[in-house]
Amino acid sequence: MARWKGRITLGTKRGVAAALLLLGACHPRPETSFDAQQPRTAAVRNIGNFSESLRCMDDLLAAHGKRDIYITTAGIPDATGLIAAGTKEMFISAVSRMAAKSGGFRFVDYDITQLDVQILSELVGLRQDFVAPSYYIRGAITQLDSNVLSSSQSAGISLARLDLGVSSDQVVSVISMDLNAARLVTRQILPGISASNSIAVVRSGRGADVGGLIGKAGVSFSVSLDKSEGFAQAVRNLVELSTIEVLGKLARVPYWECLSIEPTNPAFRTEARQWFDLMGPEERRRFTEAALLRTGYATNGGDITPAVARYQADHDLVPSGRVDFELYYRLLASDPDRARGTRPAAVPAAAVAEPIVPLPPAAVPAAPRLTLTTARGARPSFRVGDAMVVQARPTADAYLYCYYQDGTGEISRIHPNRFQPDALVPAGRDVAVPPASGAFAIRFDRPGQEQVACLAADREVGLLLPEALKRQDLEPLPVRSLDEIAARFRGMAGVRVEDARLPIEVTR
Repeated sequence: MARWKGRITLGTKRGVAAALLLLGACHPRPETSFDAQQPRTAAVRNIGNFSESLRCMDDLLAAHGKRDIYITTAGIPDATGLIAAGTKEMFISAVSRMAAKSGGFRFVDYDITQLDVQILSELVGLRQDFVAPSYYIRGAITQLDSNVLSSSQSAGISLARLDLGVSSDQVVSVISMDLNAARLVTRQILPGISASNSIAVVRSGRGADVGGLIGKAGVSFSVSLDKSEGFAQAVRNLVELSTIEVLGKLARVPYWECLSIEPTNPAFRTEARQWFDLMGPEERRRFTEAALLRTGYATNGGDITPAVARYQADHDLVPSGRVDFELYYRLLASDPDRARGTRPAAVPAAAVAEPIVPLPPAAVPAAPRLTLTTARGARPSFRVGDAMVVQARPTADAYLYCYYQDGTGEISRIHPNRFQPDALVPAGRDVAVPPASGAFAIRFDRPGQEQVACLAADREVGLLLPEALKRQDLEPLPVRSLDEIAARFRGMAGVRVEDARLPIEVTR
C-alpha cells in the first residue's frame, strides 16, 4: 500500500480553510447535513386486496385447531414468459400472514425439484431445526391474453373559429394462475386440492386508470391496481386468492367465509359434501365432538348424541342426534367467535318445534388396537451393532406416538419425527420406524434390556401433551419410565389410548 509523505504547505492550508468557510456559508449547521439528505418519502407496506382475507384465515385456522402443517414450493413460474414478478416470495408472504397467530402452516424453504427427501436428509443430518414438509405446492401463471378486448370512442366538433375533439379507449388483458397441492414423499397430486383463478386487468385510455376484476363461483372481486405496475399487482392478488383457496382446501376449513361468499353458495356446498363423504364414521364423530366442545355444547368424553341434538335444535336443523351432512356443514361454518364464548343456554323443550326423538345411547368406541413387531418377531433378540426397524399397525385410524428406552434408561421419541411428521396412521397400514429412506437408524451399542412403547390415540394430542413430552424427537426426555409417559397420555380427558410394548434383548 502506498503512503503519502511530506507536509501541507501554507498555501494548501489556506485553500482548505476557504473551502470550509464556503461549506459553512452553504450550511450554517454542518451537524444537520446528514438529516437534511434523508429520503422525504416514507416506505409503505404493500397491502393486497386480500390482506384482510389472509388475517381471517389465520383466525379460522386457529378456531378449527389446525396447526403445524408443513409445506414447501419450488416457486410459481410464469409459463407465458411475459410477466416478471416474484411469485414465490408473494406466496411465502401470504402463508406468513395466514399463519401469524395460528401457526396453521409452516413453510420449509428448499427446492423439491433438486433434492428428494432421502438426499435432503443425508445433507442436513439430524439437525434440530429441520422438519420435512408433508406437502408441496406447485403451479404457474398459465395464461396471459393481452388486449383481448379493445374499444375506442371519439367525438369532435368543428366551428368557424374553433375545433374541439375528445377520445377515450379501454384495453382488457386476462391473467390466469393455477395452483395444486401434492404429497412430498409420493409426489402424487391431491385430487380436488387446487385453485384456478383469472383476473381481468382493465386500462382506461386517459392513462391514469387501471383496475381489475376476479370472478369466483358467481362472485366478482373488484381489485385496485397501481397504474404503473398493473400486471405485477394483479399477480399478487391472484397469488393471495389462490393461496387462500388451495390451503383452505388442504386444511379443510371453510375458507369461502374469508372471501365474503355466502355459505349457501352451491359450489362450496358441493366441495364440503366431498369432504364429508371422504370421512369415515369415526373421523366424522371426532370432528363433531371437537366442534361441539369449541362451541360449548359438549364436554370431554361420553356420549355426544344429546349435545348433537341440542345444537341441531338451536340452529334450525332436525334434532335427530345423528351426525349428517347438514350438521357437518353448519359446524364447519360456525362462527369462530363462539369458540371464545360460553356454552349457550339450553332451549326450553316448549320452544322446539319438533320433539327430540330419544335415541339409544351409542356405545363408546374402543381405543384403536395396536400391534408392534420387527423382522425378528414381537420379542426380538439382537447383537451389538445390529440395527432395528419397528413395524406398527393400528386396527383403526390412529395417531401414533412411539418412544424408545435404551439400556441406560434414557427415553426419546422416535415417532412422529422430523422425517415422519404426520402422526396419523390409517387403519390396517404398517408404518416403519425408522422410515425406509434411511434418514436415521436405531443401532445397538451395548448389551442389555431395551424397550419400545407405542401409544395409539383416537385423536391428535400433540398440542395437549405436557411440555416435558414436547421436546425435539430423538432427544432425551425428562421422564423416568415409559409407564410415566403412558400415564400422561391416559390422563388426558376424552382421549382413548392403546399402549403396546416391544421388549428387546441385546447380546454380544
